[in-house]
Amino acid sequence: TPPSARRRPSPRGRRGAARPRRRAAIPRAAMAGYLGITPPIDDSEPSDADQACSEALVQTLKSFGVYESDAGQAARRRLVADLEHEAQEWCADEWALQGGSRDDAPRCELRTFGSVRLDVHAPDADVDVVLVAPRHCTRNAFFERLARRLERRPDVGPGRVMPVRDAYTPVVKLRAGSTDVDLLFAPLQRAALPEPLDVMDDAILEGLDDFAVRSLNGARVAELLLKLVPDVAAFKVALRAVKRWARQKGLYSNVLGLLGGVNCAILVAFVCQRFPKAAPSTVVAKFFRVFDAWDWPNPVVLTPPSAEDARAWNPRLNPRDRAHLAPIVTPAHPTMNSSYNVGEPQLRAIRSELGLGMHATRRVEQLARSGATPRQLRKAWRKLFAPSDFFVDYRHYVQVDVSAADDDALRRWTAWCESRLRNLVVALDSPGHVKARVYALPLEREALVVSADDADDGAEPRRVKKTRSFFVALAFEQHVQHIDLTPCVREFSTRVNSWAHRAPGMDLELTHTPQKNLPEDCLPARDASDDDGSASAPSDGEGDDGSEEAASAAIPARDAASDEPSDGRAVDGDDGPATDDDVSDGPPKPLSWAERLKRSAEPTAKRMCTS
Repeated sequence: TPPSARRRPSPRGRRGAARPRRRAAIPRAAMAGYLGITPPIDDSEPSDADQACSEALVQTLKSFGVYESDAGQAARRRLVADLEHEAQEWCADEWALQGGSRDDAPRCELRTFGSVRLDVHAPDADVDVVLVAPRHCTRNAFFERLARRLERRPDVGPGRVMPVRDAYTPVVKLRAGSTDVDLLFAPLQRAALPEPLDVMDDAILEGLDDFAVRSLNGARVAELLLKLVPDVAAFKVALRAVKRWARQKGLYSNVLGLLGGVNCAILVAFVCQRFPKAAPSTVVAKFFRVFDAWDWPNPVVLTPPSAEDARAWNPRLNPRDRAHLAPIVTPAHPTMNSSYNVGEPQLRAIRSELGLGMHATRRVEQLARSGATPRQLRKAWRKLFAPSDFFVDYRHYVQVDVSAADDDALRRWTAWCESRLRNLVVALDSPGHVKARVYALPLEREALVVSADDADDGAEPRRVKKTRSFFVALAFEQHVQHIDLTPCVREFSTRVNSWAHRAPGMDLELTHTPQKNLPEDCLPARDASDDDGSASAPSDGEGDDGSEEAASAAIPARDAASDEPSDGRAVDGDDGPATDDDVSDGPPKPLSWAERLKRSAEPTAKRMCTS
């Protein structure tokens, strides 16, 4: 038989034959001399101007305090070691409860992931860890006995451990000292952990449920990211810059459907693969240029997607995956969309800030090529990291006040409310009528309140009410004259108030707040080196020139104990556009930030919904 006519063996092998175990590997493209799934766009060496620009970027980031000190690093390592010791003792206790000897108990292992593992964390960053344990450790024991054990630690204490069983990835949230910890759990289907434990070995995924796979995915992604970038040092600097930019623009929150830490890491790694020898400043500039022009929902992928596992992200097979608006796919098997939370209003906000960032980085590159001084370059970089104009660009806001009696209760209550706030933003966003945008950084403040008993007795207020305020900006289209947002608010309040763990003192209040009545603390801290502090007149965002004479929000004030409006009056959306009396005969003089937020002495906005 000629060779061309011979029957070739099937790549799947004989039917019923066991597949060989495989380890998550670098893409085949690495054998061709590059990382990623496509060849690099530009692999030229950085110029002297690029090096000077990168040095100015690093100095700017250090001035912001985004690098943790050696003492902070040591304290963080001690905390992880203490948590692992507690986990080992718990693992031995579980073994003894099942009749075994503590001396022969299998071990468990704690693995860090996220920003701590990538070494790009800020001093106030939380610690993401996953506990990998043998099969005698159950998820129920993890959420009950281990959670109680952690609560007995002197640096934790009662009320500072919050098990979240019903999350997409179940987690135990706790605060040890001043550090927040997210503890995930992945019980392997093995009597004992392999020595050594290699989280990149796909064989450890055998028999795991979806919760355990997602819990392990964080550690696997972090390990693989460090192997998928050609220059780890440039990747870390660029990632720190992108995370700082996202925070300053109110975009850093995966819970709210914006950019989380893993999203930023994958996006920056993608740019590093396209420009393997680029300096950190070039990576940052290319980040904005690439993703400002990105054609979503085309996915961002670092490795070929997993085609063998039904749990992997695959829009060809899974209709639910086809609905994702901005897929940013994790590289580890099974591949997952890390940005499944992104909705249309969130994507619109990200695109808007990416465009502004592209112009800012182009300015930095132009200065570098023209021989600018290091001080001029640092000043240009600071413009990229300037606070967002979120509180200046809109006339209408929905203020969501989440309050509790103490810090621990507020932390738990805020976590629940924030997890549902994304749905409110999507509901408020009505194509052709209203565009909504949420700001990811809540405003924190304290207030003295008088209880009902104190008010009757005439006593001085003694109870402190701690509040975190989230803001959702609303931009109305020109043709909108009247719109009723009450159903969105009612549904959100009902969902939030149905939380089974809600305690007395946990309150929620939603208020329609015109821009002129925003709290003074919303005034962004401006850098004196950025500009003269002036700004143009506020607008209503994209698709609106501010001419909404009769537009109103039509959100009646609601009583906490009733679903009926407390009165039939609508909340006015605005006082109308500027008139000729508001401007001088000559060119208008820009108002300062403080003047724009304090220009009205009217009372605070009417209550929209209180629970």
